[in-house]
Amino acid sequence: MTASDGAAGGKGRRVRMGVVLSVAATIGITTWATTTAHATVSAPASTTSTIPAKAAAKTVTAQLLAFNDLHGHMTSDGLSISAKTSTSKGAGYVTAGGVAWLAAKIAKAKKDNPNSLVLSVGDQIGGSPLISGYYHDEGTIESMNKFVDVAVVGNHEFDEGTAELRRIVNGGCHPTDGCSPVSPKFKGASFDMLAANVISRKTGKSMLPGYVIKKVGGAKIGIIGTVTPDTVDLVDKAGIKDVKFVAEAPVIKKLARQLRAQGVDAVIAMTHNGADPTPRSPINSCVNLAGPVKDLTKQVAGSVDAVLSAHTHQAFICKVNGTLLTSAASYGRLLTKIKVTMNTTTHQVTKISAGNVVISHSGTSNKTVRTVVNRYQKATDKIAAKKVTTLKQDLNRTLTRNGESYLGRTIADAQLAATKPKSKGGAQISIINRGLARMNLEKGKVTYGQVYDAQPFGFHLVTMTMTGTQIDAMLESTFCQEAAVDNDNRMPIEVSKSFYYSFDMDKKCGHMIRIRDMRLGGKRMYAAKKYRVTTIDFFSNGGSSLKGFKDGTNKVTGILERDALAQYLKKHPNLGLPHGTRIKSL
Repeated sequence: MTASDGAAGGKGRRVRMGVVLSVAATIGITTWATTTAHATVSAPASTTSTIPAKAAAKTVTAQLLAFNDLHGHMTSDGLSISAKTSTSKGAGYVTAGGVAWLAAKIAKAKKDNPNSLVLSVGDQIGGSPLISGYYHDEGTIESMNKFVDVAVVGNHEFDEGTAELRRIVNGGCHPTDGCSPVSPKFKGASFDMLAANVISRKTGKSMLPGYVIKKVGGAKIGIIGTVTPDTVDLVDKAGIKDVKFVAEAPVIKKLARQLRAQGVDAVIAMTHNGADPTPRSPINSCVNLAGPVKDLTKQVAGSVDAVLSAHTHQAFICKVNGTLLTSAASYGRLLTKIKVTMNTTTHQVTKISAGNVVISHSGTSNKTVRTVVNRYQKATDKIAAKKVTTLKQDLNRTLTRNGESYLGRTIADAQLAATKPKSKGGAQISIINRGLARMNLEKGKVTYGQVYDAQPFGFHLVTMTMTGTQIDAMLESTFCQEAAVDNDNRMPIEVSKSFYYSFDMDKKCGHMIRIRDMRLGGKRMYAAKKYRVTTIDFFSNGGSSLKGFKDGTNKVTGILERDALAQYLKKHPNLGLPHGTRIKSL
């Protein structure tokens, strides 16, 4: 993108933010709310009237169409899913996803029931492929403007900080890169964006509306939106210093009571928080579900009629304490269709059911959305098509039992190579976040677009001095979080070649790794000895609450992580698989 001194494209755009509503004295926050009819009319929430008690009973059946974790996947390149296993490969998998196909399936569903709302449950953007990420995800928002009514923020909406999130919502040019040549007058999101539990430290109010009331077929549906409080540890803290993330359940319950008092006929909670069912479960099953959103649903059951969830990229349809709980995998590959019947006299839901359907490529895609996609694809095709290298084997993200992957090892080696020269930092070890490697690199020709898609976040490398004790503390801390490193649920940490460590899961947290068992270049490492370690600036600034990195000294900032990978692949044509165990469980 080229720099520009022009005025923001969204200047003068109406921001739907209604009136300030009190939440709870016990949690000490206030939140914005909006009231709209089909996302077109703004009015203060307090103007919503209840139906007279003697009014004739009326039943309305509405349809909620929900998806989550789109992550800028405007096209379906490389995307697939199986209805039988919820995986991208396996029995019955088909090509799926892409916003033009998603919009088409939504349009078809709305023909079956015009009383419909389209809901997106967070992470609309962030970690996006080049077609969206290269122009700061403006293309994804433009596409969603064509078919989405309400969305909630996810943790990835905060990847570039609150200022960029406000730009995405309100429109305007990027403060550094200027106006996009693809959309020089970017107007932001025309759909409602909610963030009830993200509180401005300056005002004490939610930074975006906390809920919205939608009128559908004569019924009124209140929609609350929250995001996992863990967001504070999932993004760069420097970008979110002006807000705080508070517990979801108290906010949801208070807002649900306010909505009931205003005569809504149903209350839906959208939370960008997640859970995991048994691996390889069918898309409409709920086997051994466990995780934060299940616990959250237990807390708000009875206050809301359904909880729509996200974050873990899983697919499930559940009932938790009698309350519907759903999730639609990721990348626009599934759509959750929720049928809700309401009595508008008693303001009660009389029946609710849901099912996930695959966004396959049968029929035709949506022409209007496809036009937006084609415009961004044309602008990025030449950049994406540039050849980087040729691979002999697939570099995939499939994990060994100890938490390593071929792609993870390669990325770690690439980052070490980029920062090993003294002028670049003098690195001896590279520590990488596997969770930020988003797509496999397949054998054959590898393009810059594929490298970008594999590492889309744009973090810079940082090389620092750490002691053996600090390195040990950092590795230990990966075992002491909710996403613990074990055979079923590992923290995304991998290491470069020549560095080795072992862990013992039978030991207590903080005592699973011994410094004397750590090796660098085959030689024993020592607690007080200093080493040069490379990681990403997200970790360097304290991201994921990993210990040690923040205390590193003599920090040198390097190139982008994806550029390090591209350089490494280019210098090693026909690269094979990186063999050799680097992490071992005892």
